[in-house]
This record gives sequence, C-alpha cells and structure tokens, in this order.
Amino acid sequence: MMLPVRRIFLMAFLRWRISFLVALNLALVATTTTAPSSKLRLYMVRSPETTVAPLGDEVLFECALNVEPERLQWRFRSQSGKGELMYLNETAGYNITFKDGVSKLRIYVSPKTIGEYQCIAWYGASALASVSAKLTLATITLGNDNHIFEQDGFGVNILDGKRRNPPPQIVHWQVSPGNSVIIKCGDIVSNPPPVWSYFKDNTQIRASVLQLSSGALILTSLTQKDSGSYWCSAVNSITGMEIKIPRRTDLNVTNTPKAAPIFLSQPPTVITVKPGATAILECPGVGNPVPKAVWSRPDVSILNNRTLFVPYGLQITKVVPEDRGNYVCRLDNGISPVLIHTIRLDVLEAPAIIEGPRVTLTNETDMLHLDCHAKGYPVPVITWMINGVDVQWDSLIHSNGSSLFIKSVQKRHAGIVQCFAKNAAGEVNEGNLLQVNPKQIPGEIEVSPLGSVPESTKSSIEHAGKQKGTGRKKHKHRKFFRTVMIPPSRPSVTRLSDESVMVRWSVPSEEGLPIQFFKVQYRMLGDLARKIPRSQWMTCSEDIPPHVRSYEVQGLKPDQLYRFRIAAVYSNNDNKLGNTSGKFHLQKASQLSVAKSHLTAPTLQKVEGVTETAIRLSWGFPSNPPTPIDGFYIHFRPASTAGEYSKAMVDGMHVRHWTMDYLEPGTAYEFKLQSFTASAASEFSAILTGKTLKPPTQAPTITPSVVAASESSQSTSSNLPLIAG
Repeated sequence: MMLPVRRIFLMAFLRWRISFLVALNLALVATTTTAPSSKLRLYMVRSPETTVAPLGDEVLFECALNVEPERLQWRFRSQSGKGELMYLNETAGYNITFKDGVSKLRIYVSPKTIGEYQCIAWYGASALASVSAKLTLATITLGNDNHIFEQDGFGVNILDGKRRNPPPQIVHWQVSPGNSVIIKCGDIVSNPPPVWSYFKDNTQIRASVLQLSSGALILTSLTQKDSGSYWCSAVNSITGMEIKIPRRTDLNVTNTPKAAPIFLSQPPTVITVKPGATAILECPGVGNPVPKAVWSRPDVSILNNRTLFVPYGLQITKVVPEDRGNYVCRLDNGISPVLIHTIRLDVLEAPAIIEGPRVTLTNETDMLHLDCHAKGYPVPVITWMINGVDVQWDSLIHSNGSSLFIKSVQKRHAGIVQCFAKNAAGEVNEGNLLQVNPKQIPGEIEVSPLGSVPESTKSSIEHAGKQKGTGRKKHKHRKFFRTVMIPPSRPSVTRLSDESVMVRWSVPSEEGLPIQFFKVQYRMLGDLARKIPRSQWMTCSEDIPPHVRSYEVQGLKPDQLYRFRIAAVYSNNDNKLGNTSGKFHLQKASQLSVAKSHLTAPTLQKVEGVTETAIRLSWGFPSNPPTPIDGFYIHFRPASTAGEYSKAMVDGMHVRHWTMDYLEPGTAYEFKLQSFTASAASEFSAILTGKTLKPPTQAPTITPSVVAASESSQSTSSNLPLIAG
C-alpha cells in the first residue's frame, strides 16, 4: 500500500535506515551481462574460492560484482569458531586492497587464519553476501587403529609427540591363479587427496598397472609371477611430504583347495562420484575355481554402452544422475554358498535453486512467509540471510530450511533477502528485495501540499516585509519567525557520472525553526522516447546534517530524465518539502561534448589547520581556463583510514580558498580537488594532508560537515522511514 507523500516524515524519533530503495536502484542498472539466476540483476562476477594451502603460504581471495558497490567488506570465522562471522579491516592489519572494482584479501596461512571467508557488498544499507569459501591446511596423516602417524619436516613419523617409526602391518594372502585382487594401501587422511605410488619387493610398479585413485592396486588374472610383498607411499601434492605406509600385503599365488567365493578384504558398500566421472563398483571375490560375477539393479537394466564388466567389478563411464542407486553383485563358482554383495552408487549433483525468494512489499509489524526451493544431491541444506546477516541470530525470524517466517516485520528487515543452498558438490544463492512500509503513527501533524506555503505563513511574511515602526514590533515578528518552518530552496543539479549527480540547495532565511536534518528525494520521469514510465518519489537513506547544503545521489540510470527536491525536518519534529527542481537529463559520458580530460584540474597548494575543527585549503587555477567551470569539488577523508572520500562543493570559478569546518579535533585529513561543470569533472589534483588543531582538553566528537558519498551502513546516523508517494 502506497501512502501519500505528505505523510513521509512522521516523527524525528522514527528515523530508521531503509535500505531497499538503494538496492533497488542499483539492481535495475542496465548491464550487457546476463545474471546467472539472480533476479536482482546484482551478482558476483568473482567470489572467494575454497583453497588448500600449506603453513606460511600466502592465499588470495577476490570479490567483484557486475555493479560496483559502495564498498566491499570481508568476514571470517575461524575453524574452531562458532557464531556469526567477524568483519576484517585494514586497521587490524589485514591486507585488503581495492582496485578496478575488485577487492582482494591476502591471507598469511597460519592456524589462526584457517577457517571460512565471505565477501559482503554494500549498496547503501543493503548488503549482498557471496558464497563462503574455506581455507584449509594442506596436511597428510596416516590412521592406524587407534593411533595417528604424521610425518614431520624430516620425513620421520611422529607418534604421541615423539619421533619413531610405526610398527609394520603384514597381511598374508594365498590365492589360486586366475583370480583378481584389489590390494588396499591403508587408511590415510590427506588434504588434498594424495598421489599414490605402489611397490612390489621395494621396486616401484609401473603406472600402466591398474590403480584406483582411492589408494588401491588392481591385479587381474593372477599368476605365480605376481607373488611378492606389496606396499604403498602417499605424497601430498602441495607440501611434497611423503608417507611410507607401514601396511604390507604378502601375496602368494599358488594352487589352493576348492572353496566357495570369499572377499580377502571387504569392498565398500557406498561409492560417491561426480557426474561425468568413471565409477568402479568393486566386487573382487576369489575362490577355486575362479568365481563369475552377475550384476543387477532392482527394476532397472544395467546394460548400456557405458557399463563394462571387469574381473574385479563393474565399471561405469560418464556417470549421470540416473545411474544413482543400488547394484547387486552375485559371485558364484559352483560351490555354495553364493557370495552376494550390494553396493550403492551415489552421484553428486551441484545444488540449483528452482524457486528463490520473491520480491516482497509488506507492512511493518506484519507476518511474512518466504520460500526457497532447491534441487541437488545430497539434498541441499538451505540457509537464509537478510542484508548479509544470518537470520538465525534474529529472534523474530524462524526458518525450517526451505521456508522463512518473520513473526513481525521490522524496518531493519528491509533490503536484500538471500537463500543459500549447499551440499557436498557446491553452494549457490539467490536473492531479492524485501520492501517495508513503515507503520503509521497516529496523531501526526498534517503538512501542506508539495511546494506551497501555508496562507498564515505567507501573509505573515508579506506583512513582515511591509512592517515599519518600533523595535518592539520588530522583535515580535522575529519571535514569530522562529516558529515558522522555512523550506529549502529549489535544488540545482550537476552531473557527476553516468549514474550520479550532485544536488545543491539553500535555506532562504536562518530565522525560522532550527533544522535537524535534510532528506533528498528524486523521481525518474522516464526516457526521452517516453518508453519508460515515471517512477514514484524515492528518498535517499542518509540523514544530511543541517549545516550541509549539497549531497551526491548515486544509483541513477543514464540517459534518463529526473526531478529532485529537498525536505527539511525541524526541531518540532515536523517537516516541509522544498520546491521541485526542473527536469534534469542525466547524459552518458559518450553523449557529452566536454570530456574529463578537457577540463583543467586545480592545483592544491596549501592545507593548514586553523581551529580544532576546521582546515583551510588554498589552490591555484587559471583565471581564464580553456573551458569555463562552475566550481570545485573537495574530496576528503581521515588520513588514518582507507575508506571512501566525503565530498563538498565550492561554487564559483574564481574561488581560491575554502575552509572545511565540522571536522574532528586533532585529526589528519587527506584532501584532493576537481573542477567541474554541469556535465563533467576534471582529473583529481595531487593529494595533500592537513591536521586540525589539538584541543587543550578532551573535546567532544563533532559530526563531520559533509555526508560521505558512500556512507557506511555501519554509521550511527539514523534515518527516516521512506514511503514512496
């Protein structure tokens, strides 16, 4: 339900950060790339990938989206940690860089950095999370009954903290000629899977002899020449560390008495493979005479051009999901009992989301039910996030996997809802917008229609302009003015980029009610061809401090027509809208005659602190530049951070000095300048650093004078709920 525009600003204490419009605008940015299963049209083009690395190595995680976000952050949860992932930042010593739209996180591998990593992209107060990636340690260990053997850097086995050689395990097999056997190397744990080598009587066996990647040697149609002592070694392909497995199999190929089929070692009952791989279903029974195997599947034929009956089992090439199921091997050599073995073939399927969360517009305090259905094998586990936060930490939200229930929708739930589907074959996610209509507060003060002045105020202003007489009368009218809500002026608009503009305004008189903060609204009027309908009024999420008179609006669509207007919220918790701007055509850079390279850049000459909260800038610029300009942009940020620059605007081509106020005491700031016209901006000047004066005593924190172009969603600044009208 859409509420009237005149009821947008309810009460100052209702200021909440509504994030969904920021995400909505950016999500609808036109792109030539088709988003893979993302209805948002926002998606990761680079996501962190699960990595195996040795101790001391450096690992690189990357993150980038099809639409560049305001900022990218990284989160981490240690291998032994529980609970929510923690955010990483440069100030804590993490190596995070951002260039050309790609955020890179470099990690030095140690026990403390092993764990799960995730990238979070912020669009205003809405957030989109990547799939998680695990950093695991490259290791190789050997399991032997209740003991674990691990080799140190010298290739010597370690047991219970002491260097020693493990005791050998010898298995004796006596088999009649003509049988086939599978010799297992032994239990080993390696990350990643090891590279195996096989030996007979201390001589390495050629790679042409059949081998299983799980660590087994296949000998078919045995003869007496195959008799001998067999053993294996395993090498971790990353660390290069080798383990010589203490298990020995002494094979004696000789005539034996007649006997029914048996297994020398129990074959597996479950085999798991990926689609397209080759599966070996083991059934290596031995006996005298040599047993024959008959394979079957319940109610399904196994005869096709991808199956091959081999002496040691059943081989299936180019496995497909339809091959999943139970297979029965029946071994018979004419001597009872017949040996029967059942083995299950599991074929992994990467998860795929069939139905993701829908676009939702709901009312504050309403109940909400969202669904997410996925397919895959094993059945994917589904989890949910809202603005990058796991919903399990929200007491108002319950999830049973495929369904999400919000008992009472709050404004903080507005933004991007994502469901993640994960199984052993991978992880995918899909997201959509959740929009929240703020709850109406009864008893609010009605405000006048857009752009008009109340008659009582208008007549009072006219009367005051004509008033002449004693100072007492002037004082009475000055007192009356302090109860009047004087609206902001009609804003002027200048282009910053294909997707952003700078909006400027003023307040005609300073004698009215004090202003608590400003809000910027805009609406799209459609394209020049009138093929796109006009949108509802949208409100930028940030609260703009009362001393600021300019604001950067981002996430717009190029080659579209827009109007803008400014609203002020006053000390009486009421509000007033200023007049609407003229039509503004946001042209693409390719359509403009003035390019960035054609504008002269200013030369920043001096930056010096003048008070505890102010820094004065001086710069040089030609008096008669080749292309006349409208003014200068000042970009600044604390020198101790690598965050986004805040932006201020200086009107006038002939201004050469400016004082930046409302800064933090005793703080160093970086500054850089641009010249601009209504349609373009120059290259940046060189960066200079200046520091505000230190206070003689501890001074309170002062709000910065200019709202950052990409304000952090972690800001303590609160916001009014948005209602489009």
